[in-house]
Amino acid sequence: MIKDNQLIALFNAPTRVLKAERLLRKDGFTCRLIPAPREVAEGCALALRFSVSDQTVILAELARHDLSPRRMYRKQDGGFLAVPVEEQA
Repeated sequence: MIKDNQLIALFNAPTRVLKAERLLRKDGFTCRLIPAPREVAEGCALALRFSVSDQTVILAELARHDLSPRRMYRKQDGGFLAVPVEEQA
């Protein structure tokens, strides 16, 4: 279940989202692999869910390993708002 103000990251392949989750968990980040919500899923049926408060550090860590998500969304008021995937270094 995705709560308001949580983020979901969508990747372009299941292998990339699985690798991203494994890497983040190994480094001690709190994230969860979930089925991509029907409203935003395109191609890959999996997504990575994490807290808005962890956005900057998680995106930086993913970029460092060349695993930046293709798209991100924030759950708000029962819907999904697109969030820019900024290049973090």
